[in-house]
Amino acid sequence: MKYIASISGGQDSTAMTVRMLELGMPLDYIVFCDTGNEFKEMYAYLDRLDIYLQSKFNIGITRLKSKSDLKSLCFTPFTKGKQKGKIRGLPYSSSMSFCTRDLKKNVSERFMRTLKDDCIQYIGYVSREKNRVHQSDKKYITLKFPLIEWGWNESEVSAFLKEKTLFNELYNHFSRTGCKFCPKQSLDSWYALYAHHPAEFEEAKRWEDETKNQNAHIKNFRSDYSMIQLEKRFEKRLNSETKVPQFQFDWNEENVSCMCK
Repeated sequence: MKYIASISGGQDSTAMTVRMLELGMPLDYIVFCDTGNEFKEMYAYLDRLDIYLQSKFNIGITRLKSKSDLKSLCFTPFTKGKQKGKIRGLPYSSSMSFCTRDLKKNVSERFMRTLKDDCIQYIGYVSREKNRVHQSDKKYITLKFPLIEWGWNESEVSAFLKEKTLFNELYNHFSRTGCKFCPKQSLDSWYALYAHHPAEFEEAKRWEDETKNQNAHIKNFRSDYSMIQLEKRFEKRLNSETKVPQFQFDWNEENVSCMCK
């Protein structure tokens, strides 16, 4: 049996992993799946976390990455089905999209299959997310949810990481972390990106422009507004503020399946 903690750099999976190690729970690998579309702050945080884990517990982060990245997946054509030959475009905003499947789920499952043992995979869902508990569709993987077993929610997770000086600065502006352009973000999360990460917001606009130029299947990150429309809304909102806002924003909880916790 092999024991695997799936970690995203988000506070829930990080707190879960560190606490498991403190408790002496068996853990063979700490796995991070890199989508190629993470914030630079996230990569810096993972470097710092890796040093901490190795110095305290003699175990580091195993970084996995698909041969593809999010952008290349968006701008390649479908290979089968009704849309065969059409450029795929941006990820779906509900259910599990190709980015989660190809860049996270399949990558981690392939890694576990190479271990040639049954695996316990630990997922960082907090106690209030009991409705998200599910079983793996792979016979060799059993999923476990320690934070739910401990009754930990975001408040316990945040306090634990601050005590360990393992706070991730992205949580100054987001209450969830994940890919820069996750289509499951709420409007307020996109506003946080606009206000605090303008270069990334401009990049999202360019992706939308390119999907339109190539007549892709999905042309916008959201079904209600394009990035240009959001920019106009956000510009007015930001101009009405006396300073750049410092609140925290939450992500759309519906159909979240990207293991961004």
